[in-house]
Amino acid sequence: MMLQTNYGNFLDPVHQSYFSLQDLRDDEVVQDSPLLRLKDNVLDLIVEYVPLKDRLLRLRSVCHRLSDSVKRSVKSVEFLRDELDYCDDAKISFFLSVYGKNVEHINYDLFRSCSLREYTQWSWRQSVISSVTKCPQLKQLDILVCCRHRLRDGDLQVIFKQCQQLEVLRMDASFINGHCFAKAPLSLRKVELECCQTFTKTGFLGMCARLYKLQTLHASLLPCLDEQTIKKIGDMKHLKNLSIAADPEQKMNQFRLAEIRRLSKLTTLCLDGVNNVTDKFLGDLCDLSQSPAARSLENVSFSFCKNIGPNGISKLKNLPKLKSLNLDGVSKRDVSTGLEAIGNVGKLEILLLSQDTYVSPKTIVEFVAKCESLRTLDISNNYRLKDKSFAEQVYNARVFSFGKPLAILTDFKAMWRQLPPYSYDRRVEIVNVNDRYPEEIVESISPNTPQQLARGHLIPDLRRGNRYKIIDFSLDTSGEQLPDPAIFDQQDQENQSPSGSGSGSGPLAELTEKEQEELVRVLMEIQQPFSMQNTEWYNFDQFGYPIVPSFTDFENKVTVGTAGAPGPPKEKGADKILKHTRPSRPKRQAQKERAEQRRSGAVKATKTTVPVGPSFTEDDFPPLV
Repeated sequence: MMLQTNYGNFLDPVHQSYFSLQDLRDDEVVQDSPLLRLKDNVLDLIVEYVPLKDRLLRLRSVCHRLSDSVKRSVKSVEFLRDELDYCDDAKISFFLSVYGKNVEHINYDLFRSCSLREYTQWSWRQSVISSVTKCPQLKQLDILVCCRHRLRDGDLQVIFKQCQQLEVLRMDASFINGHCFAKAPLSLRKVELECCQTFTKTGFLGMCARLYKLQTLHASLLPCLDEQTIKKIGDMKHLKNLSIAADPEQKMNQFRLAEIRRLSKLTTLCLDGVNNVTDKFLGDLCDLSQSPAARSLENVSFSFCKNIGPNGISKLKNLPKLKSLNLDGVSKRDVSTGLEAIGNVGKLEILLLSQDTYVSPKTIVEFVAKCESLRTLDISNNYRLKDKSFAEQVYNARVFSFGKPLAILTDFKAMWRQLPPYSYDRRVEIVNVNDRYPEEIVESISPNTPQQLARGHLIPDLRRGNRYKIIDFSLDTSGEQLPDPAIFDQQDQENQSPSGSGSGSGPLAELTEKEQEELVRVLMEIQQPFSMQNTEWYNFDQFGYPIVPSFTDFENKVTVGTAGAPGPPKEKGADKILKHTRPSRPKRQAQKERAEQRRSGAVKATKTTVPVGPSFTEDDFPPLV
């Protein structure tokens, strides 16, 4: 009797669950996914939204079509965000040898900062150079936020030689004197240099002469700023964005800035902390009959300029295309009357009055009521504008008008308590830029952050001058020294002061571990994406304040606004200047002849005779009894 089971007869023929190799060859497997029916250019755009690591490890192995799309889509590499920073040089070299031919953008911000391995300045620089040279189609290079090491002029010369199609360069120029730009590719259209303390006048003039087709130029802490350099900048007829950030506490030579008005294509002008900006300069800049730049200017920033007043600011009303105005930190004189003149025109869209700008609350209320095109108003960190009655008046001035929706940036929750709860269809959105007390809930405050505002509310070019404060001082540009490996277990390497001591005398030593982690997070958030067009972002400090920290002991060291961040800290022994002088020609010739005579034996060294000492006999030492 045949054994029966619940699974049937065990002698029944078993159906084959596999196919022979010949059957697989004969049958054609066709994938009919709707995704794969798209054109290559559309499919590449969709694949670019997938994180780079997932693209390479998962998406590439799906099919040949997606594999080819992944290869074409690798156009931007950000080592920190793409989690490639932990890879050694061999893996990075292999990765770029396969995908580097299509890479157009590389971002080295905080490169080699999160790894527990120690990298000397030589190995760090060689890693950057070797990886950049494997991307012949490179168009944008970002080395802006560096934790320890920075490139030199010789390194840039190698990069310029290999990357002839480079268009955008954003870097920390703490150790650059500028002579490398004599061989820079002529394709460069955008150059942003932070912390240019070592830049020479000859190097800057040579850069402006060679890159005469530049469209964007930004330089902070430039020591060679004088009338000749300003005149050279005025000769760059293709310039559209000009940003110069200086230390307002630094005494500058008196020179004129009137040559800037010759730039007929200039749309964005930022002169942050430049003490030579006066009412007379603003009058010359806004004179339509003599200033070609007045017809094209749209965005203007004069933050922390001490020598401007209401008369000069009122001249800005003559600019026919003015849309954005940044007056952060203009606290020496009352600029209310100047803003009233601009408000009567009614064309301004963005107004930034942070960092205790000297303006009356009544002026702001009238400005919001008259200027219906205003979309963004920043009154954060301004003690003059922290009154509850002022908050109600500003709110009512726009809610009951036909103007555009207004976003108000503030850091003081208490003044907005009496307003109605927030709703998405409301014409006024109050955005808190500093949530120091998250447990305190104010219903009128918007749940959105400044980064979530609609495009067009924030223009990063207006506050580019504040960026070097975080880059140079908060991370401490101490050069080649490394932190003590013994403290790696307590804190990450990127949060350490690069002074090399466990206690640390730098600014980061005064922060707690949580505050240091917040600083690194903020630096990652302000990292701009590859597309530099229509990009909106907002700078925060390590405590969440907008652009500039408040007045605490640590924040006073960080400096306020565009005030001068210090240069790279001096290393041990840097105070002693060793001057090596070369001897005169006759003396060098005489030294050379004496050396040749000693080698040939013509001159024998005279031996000094040693005087013979006294002689002793056994009689002088009788035996002891």
